[in-house]
Amino acid sequence: MSKRVLMIHYTPPGVVGGVEQIMQRHESLFQDRGLDVAIVAGRPSQLDLDVHVISELDVATPASLALEAELAAGVVGPRFHASRVNILQRLGPLVETADAVIVHNAFTFHFCQPLTAVLWQLAGAARSTRPFVAWTHDISWINPLYIPSLHDGYPWDLLRLPAPGVNYVTVSHERKAELHALWGESLDTVTVVPNGVEVAQLLRLSPEMRAIVDRYKLFDLDFLLLLPVRITRRKNIEKAIDVVRVLKDRGLAVLLLVTGPTAPHHPQRSHAYLEELKSKRTALGVDSEVVFLADDLGSMPTDHDIAQLYALSDCLIFPSESEGFGLPILEAGIAGVPAIVSDIPIFHEVGRDDASYFQLDDTPEDVADIVIRALDTPERRLRRRVRHEYRWEAIADRQIMPLLQIEPLRSHEPAGVPA
Repeated sequence: MSKRVLMIHYTPPGVVGGVEQIMQRHESLFQDRGLDVAIVAGRPSQLDLDVHVISELDVATPASLALEAELAAGVVGPRFHASRVNILQRLGPLVETADAVIVHNAFTFHFCQPLTAVLWQLAGAARSTRPFVAWTHDISWINPLYIPSLHDGYPWDLLRLPAPGVNYVTVSHERKAELHALWGESLDTVTVVPNGVEVAQLLRLSPEMRAIVDRYKLFDLDFLLLLPVRITRRKNIEKAIDVVRVLKDRGLAVLLLVTGPTAPHHPQRSHAYLEELKSKRTALGVDSEVVFLADDLGSMPTDHDIAQLYALSDCLIFPSESEGFGLPILEAGIAGVPAIVSDIPIFHEVGRDDASYFQLDDTPEDVADIVIRALDTPERRLRRRVRHEYRWEAIADRQIMPLLQIEPLRSHEPAGVPA
């Protein structure tokens, strides 16, 4: 049976807002990993999501605004307690059926303090049966705009103490430090899980290209080297394979993607050259690091595919011994991809001082050095770091999914929490 994850916030995905956008991405990530997802919020969603509406969580209703005004004045009266009871009656059964509960902001933010009180109560009861995660985007007690509306005692103290049985997540190390300062202690079990980016969506990759990305794990690479040529001997593809071996020896996750098929004019010679290249690939131990894309997929990539591969690539490597022009250098320029090319006259004519050149008789180590230097710029380093550290899929597998199993957090419990 699939695990059921319950996500709680004042408003659901579909409402314009940063937290709601992150929840929407989380929901999709969980679904992709075979989890059932339900959302608790104060209003329905316009999206096709499983949303349980508890109206008291909607902080924009007249009743909620009236309660917020009372609390800002320091009044904890019948309106607060009635809201807390109503939320508990609706939320309690939903928590009971969940395998993990993720609460966005409500443990540290004051917009619906009856909800915060209920969450403390439910988390304390559930600490041995299911993970409770406090996803901390904002903290009321450190914000000068909100502190005048907060007071000592219950329920305001719930927002500035770590709740028992709750695993706290902050979206940045700065937020983690602020949380520790508020609590007056440092807890190593507070987990930093950054927000991420959907790389395939940002790059507008086609479904076909997304399949190629998944097949060859392109987003997990340090360097993706693109060689958009047909399989002909003058392209000197073996030079690029030698370079891949050196880069692999240096501990880099690298892939050389040769996009074209064998040449149509001399198919036998071209096919024989392809077989030589495959043998060399195997002899050097880089079968997984060198891909002949058209041969592997059984079809020639389209012009649109090639354009998307440029957007994905870290550099063009073009080791030809002779060429009539050198169009890939221009394509690389438009795509903003460094061009690392052999030192032949036509490439100088096209690339001028804006490409990186190597001699045809340079060693693979020399060419590897040129590749590394060309890619050691702030822009290329940032690109690789985002791809490795801030891609949503990587964040989900490396950081979010383990949260559903981590041990509860040690905490202090303030006086005045209802039994």
